[in-house]
Amino acid sequence: ICLDVKVGSGAFMKNIDDATKLANLMVNIGNNCGRHMTAILTDMDQPLGCAIGNSLEVIEAINTLKGQGPKDLLDLCLTIGSYLVIDAKVTDNLDTARRMLEENINNGKALEKLIEMVKAQGGDVSYILDTNNFPKAKNVIEVLNPTEGYVSHIDALGIGLCAMKLGAGRKTKEDTIDPSVGIVLNKKLGDKVLKDEPLAYLYANGPVNEIKDEVIKA
Repeated sequence: ICLDVKVGSGAFMKNIDDATKLANLMVNIGNNCGRHMTAILTDMDQPLGCAIGNSLEVIEAINTLKGQGPKDLLDLCLTIGSYLVIDAKVTDNLDTARRMLEENINNGKALEKLIEMVKAQGGDVSYILDTNNFPKAKNVIEVLNPTEGYVSHIDALGIGLCAMKLGAGRKTKEDTIDPSVGIVLNKKLGDKVLKDEPLAYLYANGPVNEIKDEVIKA
């Protein structure tokens, strides 16, 4: 088992020390249960990948298995996957493990395995074969940058709350989740942004004026 322990503004643990304590605790729990455990601390000072929202994130994951996903998401999958390949005793070399994973993305076997897993659980694989089958939001709205500059910080929790207000998550347990809505980032940390260039796109089925301002602030 390889644990992805998030640390940063959008994570439960906000700093490295607390995340390390949590990771050590969970590794010890697993080891005491007879499992071989690894934990990796990963950055959640900005959203992972570009998509925030249910269908949007699944589509992004499918595209990543096709080798067409965001670089940070792909890197994380390859890193965790490499440790799992080593723990499974397929190889004892991280570089070799990573190359094996990349090869299985490039030759289509990674996507085939997802299809096999979904089929085995009674799922509809047509969604994987054609992501246009996923539910679509009525509106895709640009969030334009008010001034030229660089992205120096992203409030990952703030972006997540904006997605929740669109309907991608629940504020109370009685709320209904809309699988079609969410946010797709057009810029990540370090990116240059021109005035009136899109920072993000809101996938919405309702009003978004206040949410647009909150996304810019985040």
